[in-house]
Amino acid sequence: MTRIEVVCGFLGSGKTTLLQHVLEQDYMGSYRRILILQCEDGAAGFDASRMKNGDVLLDQLESPSKICAELFFKIRSELHPDLILIEYNGTWPMERLLSVRMPKGYRIDRILFCADASTFGSYWKNAGSLMLSQLGNADAVCANRGSGPESPLRSAVGGVNRSAAICTDGPSTEKYLSQVLDPEQVKEAGKWQKIGELEVAVLAAVILFFLTQIPRYPDLYTAVQSVQMIFIGILMQAVPFLLIGAFVSALLQVYVPDESLVRLFAKHPLLGFPLAAVLGVFFPICDCGIVPIASRLAQKGVPLPQAMVFMLAAPAVNPVTILSTLYAFPGQPQYALYRIGLGALIALAAGILLSLFRFRSADVLSSRAAAACSCGADGCAPRHTGRAGRMESVFITAGQEFLSMGRYIIGGSLLCAVLQQTVPASLFLHSGSAAVLPVFLMLLAAFFLSVCSTANAFIGRSFLNLFPAPAVMGFIVMGPMLDLSNLLMLSGSFQKKFVARLAGILLGIAVPVFLLFSLLFKGGSL
Repeated sequence: MTRIEVVCGFLGSGKTTLLQHVLEQDYMGSYRRILILQCEDGAAGFDASRMKNGDVLLDQLESPSKICAELFFKIRSELHPDLILIEYNGTWPMERLLSVRMPKGYRIDRILFCADASTFGSYWKNAGSLMLSQLGNADAVCANRGSGPESPLRSAVGGVNRSAAICTDGPSTEKYLSQVLDPEQVKEAGKWQKIGELEVAVLAAVILFFLTQIPRYPDLYTAVQSVQMIFIGILMQAVPFLLIGAFVSALLQVYVPDESLVRLFAKHPLLGFPLAAVLGVFFPICDCGIVPIASRLAQKGVPLPQAMVFMLAAPAVNPVTILSTLYAFPGQPQYALYRIGLGALIALAAGILLSLFRFRSADVLSSRAAAACSCGADGCAPRHTGRAGRMESVFITAGQEFLSMGRYIIGGSLLCAVLQQTVPASLFLHSGSAAVLPVFLMLLAAFFLSVCSTANAFIGRSFLNLFPAPAVMGFIVMGPMLDLSNLLMLSGSFQKKFVARLAGILLGIAVPVFLLFSLLFKGGSL
């Protein structure tokens, strides 16, 4: 087995120095032959006289086109190394290397990202999209010149690649490198890995046995079937609109210049909020698809309050939602008007509060979203140029957006399905005629049920026999704004602290609004 260890990072991040240090370790003498593939000329060079292995070969690669299957097949047939160290160019996408078909017995073992912690912040701000591919695929990050708990490097790693180990000083780097490269430690780790694989196999067998026993218990079998049906139902409602939203987001990213969107909202500051609310009329998709579009608007420089107003108001004012509400309440158009008016009111109030609290996109966007906003394909360069290249960027970006948001919609759908099955329905029944308790119960139901905005009017219609109309309107209006699956999706682009604060703001606005609506509505009372 020939292992390939990759060291990447921008020029000047210390890649050559780190590799030289590795080659000076005693355990490197255990390898028969080591090959170094250097993809850029750094300021530092290699000193063969200090290396512990006497059979170290060096080859230079001038362009990413040299990274191909033919290269590694030639290395295997002519050089026969048992360790390959690649000093990877900081501007080359890591996908270029990862997509190469390796010869039998060759595998990429680890990717180590090197960074100068003292200059990383400026590089990340100005060229984050170039780093994203390498940092996102790294198994570990080696920080030179320190990295405090609040440093940009730690923040970026936390947002882009939480599974990566972070080595911030000499001892931690030494420990990690010896675990990866010392043949004795690698052999010992392999034993523990086999034990771990055995444990996973045993766990899988236990789960399989449990699943085979479910049909023997009718109540449990029925509950699992119900969770499965609810889970699939939520996914079938959400996924098509999420895919549409991902493509709209990608089209905005590739074809609409940042300056045009910013100018649209900055030209008339006073009209920014109404414009954001009305903009939802032109996006006839459900709330699941609006989240990635709103995130993209914020990434491209649209003020955060206006982007949030758009996201919150769009499910209430878009044509599909209005038609579904009219169909759910035949002969009662006032419910559609209530939905539009209350939805726009709450969205505008939330936007104004966000503006007063001075929330800015740069402060609340996750590190991955902030880095990706200037890259048409989120770190993956298209293979074509011109019109074909832009269309390719649309599909690449849409695919990445869909997969990024999809994991949250899957997790949220499963959680909602389990909660719908485990939370007793009696919790939402027999609340009496007073307004306060029904409003809270309907807001709670809206949060956990996470029904698509194009369908929740039909669910709300069924609640009219149990709850007063103002409480039902709370369910219909607030469901697309404040539901579990959307908050999970939103946390994929924004920091979780901001998502929690946004949820608190919406709840603080919704309760008094719907209580006041109950007072104004015929028969309403507190």
